[in-house]
Amino acid sequence: MSKNFKPTVFADTRESLDVKDSLTELGSDVVERVLAPADYVVSEDYAVERKELHDFFRSIFDGRLFEQAERLAEAYENACLLVEGDVIKAVKALHNPMVFWGAIAKIMADHHISLVFTPDERHTAMFLHSLAKKLQEEKRRKVLVKHKPKAYTLKQMQISAVQSLPLIGPERAELLLKKFGTVRRVFQASKVELLSVKGLGEKTVKKILDFLDAKYQ
Repeated sequence: MSKNFKPTVFADTRESLDVKDSLTELGSDVVERVLAPADYVVSEDYAVERKELHDFFRSIFDGRLFEQAERLAEAYENACLLVEGDVIKAVKALHNPMVFWGAIAKIMADHHISLVFTPDERHTAMFLHSLAKKLQEEKRRKVLVKHKPKAYTLKQMQISAVQSLPLIGPERAELLLKKFGTVRRVFQASKVELLSVKGLGEKTVKKILDFLDAKYQ
């Protein structure tokens, strides 16, 4: 495998900046796109869905995980679900760990999707870079992004819009919408108002406000 080969990784625009920055540092050519389904595309027939640990567990219980897995399997010949965080600690703390293992078994058996666990964003980037390099250098083919749009409900579109804010996942997006009522009010909220939302600290609020106030260049 050539050390000089530079793989291309397509990354969803809402994905972690830390992962994207690490990918660039490792030597990947990162191209941002609005991806649906998948968070990353590493070859013409291989996509990766990344989930932080808390969102992974939440998506098991609300059913989103299996819907996402189905769409991913329909769009790409090969797919991988990457779970990021201290999985061993989290599973040991579960009252019923069979729920966790049952969800993983269903994804693998029903949709033939691989599972990968990483401790943090840096290791996530290392895996994505390694996978993209392996797949692209061997095939020497252009990376293609497949998009299979679906009819989103108004609620899903509202959550997706709020998720575009820095450090805001689906859970926080829903909390913000419940607090302020509309997408417009979320984007117009003051620092004091944002800090009043459960789970939003100074660091997160500062990143949100800096993003909203940044001039377009």
